[in-house]
Amino acid sequence: MTRFGKLGFTHTPFVLVLLIIVLSTSFVSAAIWVLNEKKDAPQPMPNGFFLGVTAGGTVAETKTLIDKVKDYTNMITFTNLNVTENKTSLEEVSDYAYQSGLSFLVFMVYPSPHSNFTYNPISWVSEAKSKYGDKFLGYYLWDEPGGNQLDRGNFRQFDNSTMPPDYRDAANTYVYYLYVQMRDFIKTDKLFTSDYGLYWYDYEAGYDVVLCEFTWNTSRAVNVALCRGAAEMHNKTWGVMITRTYDNASYIESPQALYQDMVTAYDAGAKYVEVFNYPQTGPYGLLTEDHFNAIKEFRDYVLANPQNKSSNVERLAYVLPDNYGWGFRNPQDTIWGVWNADAESPVIWNKVNSLVQTYGNGFDIIYGSPWTRLFGRYHYNQLIQWNDTGHT
Repeated sequence: MTRFGKLGFTHTPFVLVLLIIVLSTSFVSAAIWVLNEKKDAPQPMPNGFFLGVTAGGTVAETKTLIDKVKDYTNMITFTNLNVTENKTSLEEVSDYAYQSGLSFLVFMVYPSPHSNFTYNPISWVSEAKSKYGDKFLGYYLWDEPGGNQLDRGNFRQFDNSTMPPDYRDAANTYVYYLYVQMRDFIKTDKLFTSDYGLYWYDYEAGYDVVLCEFTWNTSRAVNVALCRGAAEMHNKTWGVMITRTYDNASYIESPQALYQDMVTAYDAGAKYVEVFNYPQTGPYGLLTEDHFNAIKEFRDYVLANPQNKSSNVERLAYVLPDNYGWGFRNPQDTIWGVWNADAESPVIWNKVNSLVQTYGNGFDIIYGSPWTRLFGRYHYNQLIQWNDTGHT
């Protein structure tokens, strides 16, 4: 009897052939299963690009949102202070995001006697870096500092009662007082914010990343030009936060418009594209199933279209007057939130809109400054001065 006799086989060649057939069939089936698994598995985002949504709900709602988006995004921002002020809650959502493969930002303000912090957020950063590595992207510190200044919000750095004598002092005052409220955090890790104006001066105060807001009916091209130009000249990073369009129950734009805004931001070179998902009107926040499908569709666009990484020297830059903190939302917008539009405002408005018509997203807007005068030509191939009558 052969070595297979106790299994009832007495002819070795027959047994070997049968065994080979069985093993081959099993191998093919396993290979097909692996290929199908890889096909269905979420593909990673291109290195260095982040796509995400904000989470403004409770711990449980944040986890539900993470489960919803983890297969087609790679970033989430915790924006609910009720979560981020409590160390236990913060670490619960941070652990969950980390285990789900998402990078994350933590919304933060400076602790005050009236806040509800259960820990020291400045020292917590070292714990977060040790525990989460580069999945912890940093703090989203304050919110819309430039917008608050332009619209006289609660977080403005000066108002009419303390109005500086001129634009130069206004710029210095804004940067200094914003820096004072950031300086303890500047030493910890990267600092993010989103804003809809004065991006240049946000970077001057110490932010590493500014997400310019695509909001209301403001010009996407002008906001990109302002934010990208400010990031370029400060050697910093920029992105886009897509936020509210309506001041009613719907708040957010249509899924089709959301998709187009994400494509616009990506094609313009944004490193971060995030959707502001607030208020909590449904189980996943503000976003509907159609909005999530738009984000999935955009993820597919990113995977199919490598981002343009060309240098800014291939573009031109429009140079504003020094310290000109104008809002750029309409010809009558305020300057630094305390002065009305001046004689230069309509000139600049018309030139910028002419540049948008001619170049689309192919130009930046930067500020006149000693730094610009020294190094602007190293960043751009062509500089157009605001008062250069030779250009339109």
